Amino acid sequence: MQPTQKNKIRLLPYGMSDFATIRKENRYYVDKTMFIPKLEEFKYQMFLRPRRFGKSLMLNMLAAYYDVAMKDSFDDLFGGLYIGDNPTEERNKYLILKFNFSGIDPDETKVQDSFNTNVLDTLVSFAKKYKDLLPEGTASKIANETKSNDAFTKLTNIIQLAGLQIYAIIDEYDNFANTMLADSESNYMNLTHGDGFFRLFFNNLKAATTENDAAVSRIMISGVTPLTLSDVTSGYNIGMNISADSQFNSLAGFTETEFRQMLEYYRDATGVFHHTVDELIEITKPWYDNNCFSEDSIDDDRMYNSDMGLFFIREYIKKNGKIPENMVDSNISSDYNKMTKLIRFEQQFGEKTSLIQRINNDGYIYGTIKPEFALNDLNRYENLVSLMFYMGLLSVGGYDMGTTILTIPNNTVRQQYFRYMVRNYDTFVSWKTDDNIMTDLGRMLAWKGEHEKFFRYIASCMKDATKNNDFNKYGEAFVKGFFLCQFGVNLNYFTPFTEQELDHGYSDLYLKPRIGTPHGYIIELKYCKHSSTPAEVKALLEQARVQLPNYINAKHLTTEAKDGNWTLHPIILVFKGWELAEYEVME
Repeated sequence: MQPTQKNKIRLLPYGMSDFATIRKENRYYVDKTMFIPKLEEFKYQMFLRPRRFGKSLMLNMLAAYYDVAMKDSFDDLFGGLYIGDNPTEERNKYLILKFNFSGIDPDETKVQDSFNTNVLDTLVSFAKKYKDLLPEGTASKIANETKSNDAFTKLTNIIQLAGLQIYAIIDEYDNFANTMLADSESNYMNLTHGDGFFRLFFNNLKAATTENDAAVSRIMISGVTPLTLSDVTSGYNIGMNISADSQFNSLAGFTETEFRQMLEYYRDATGVFHHTVDELIEITKPWYDNNCFSEDSIDDDRMYNSDMGLFFIREYIKKNGKIPENMVDSNISSDYNKMTKLIRFEQQFGEKTSLIQRINNDGYIYGTIKPEFALNDLNRYENLVSLMFYMGLLSVGGYDMGTTILTIPNNTVRQQYFRYMVRNYDTFVSWKTDDNIMTDLGRMLAWKGEHEKFFRYIASCMKDATKNNDFNKYGEAFVKGFFLCQFGVNLNYFTPFTEQELDHGYSDLYLKPRIGTPHGYIIELKYCKHSSTPAEVKALLEQARVQLPNYINAKHLTTEAKDGNWTLHPIILVFKGWELAEYEVME
């Protein structure tokens, strides 16, 4: 495309959730309107996804489609999209009452007033927007109310008498509740139990659906987890949770096909791409893809986090076709850091290998996804695993022996595990690595293939941190986790894989180089107690010598090294307690 035509390129909608603005400004939009007919099969719905998967944009698309006030804009907004050519009978039929709870102040001393103000403002704006359809004076009657629940009841009574119908939409219903839970369980319990204002809100919402010619005809609630709604369940129990329904697996986020089409568009439109689309898919897939939200969608497309995908394209174009050094949007990283606070319910770090440590080391765990669970039930394994799934920290990976396998979806999420583990290690053993030394040694590891100093430095830090304690009982998992944290937090040259399936088994640690990095590593890590004999150490070394050649010669690995034009270094590490007893490179 010629430079004079660049002003015609569709702008990226990065950070935008206003559907109407995206369409009016001719920004790139991934069509999700084909889901509308399927969604209409359910009157009261709840749709849950991790943060920044495009839920708000999806809700605003629905609002624009069903809003009676936007009837004259239908062709402008939906022309060229699936639903524009295949509209349903309910198009532009409803008065849209849309709440957004993301701005509510979670401070325990302010939350009730903030919620009350948020709901009142929404109701008044609604009455003003539809003043030509509502009885005269409705807006002033609502504005005169001081309690949001009284205002809601009055408004829905007016709507019912007028013979009108509301489509109620709640965006980020659990945003402030999750923040409260992360900081204080007691404050969260006060919010969701007893006669709390939040519970009363959902009770009134349900009541507005139950009578003949009810004011609220349809509801769509969106958030991250079912936890909060489960805790207010006596106030609201009519919603159908469609989150794990396979037909809605790709309702939010990008499939690989959708992301590929976007890359192809900007490749042709900008002319700044220095990589093929296949190469960019290979680069981004380990970081942003592999999210599966339904146990019945294992064989379907995995989902890209839409915010991450848009972030990458923006940075890539801004850098004129250079891969961004930081593959993770700082906003996303901040979101995941907040979410990891909620997994503090997992308390067994230490004497027993913790759930988080097991997932971090192995990359997967067995579990069953529960559609609902309350705070008091988070001491049960399956509910905690389900919470992590809804937060995006786990994804449906497959089946084994009739049980669902949940995996860490990608490197962006894995980094959050590493950070979580680092905090635990830091409080448990007070470990230290020098960031400057790690940076220098890491650069040589990646670009020069100089590995021994790097691994021995990590081993020395680990030994220093634990020399005054007896950690024999924690074993290989602790050692392995310590090493993994280094690659997840301190280095950006590799994609670390644990328990990577190769032709003849599972490697302990595979450091796959990012494109352009000339050296990669496959590591077999063995561990024995500090009291082990030299013969026992040698036996482990011999065992590794037998296993490692099978991994080295795996077709998958040799093909990746050849195609990527990088050198593979096979390394054996044998630990005796916290001491690196054997270091061997296999040629």
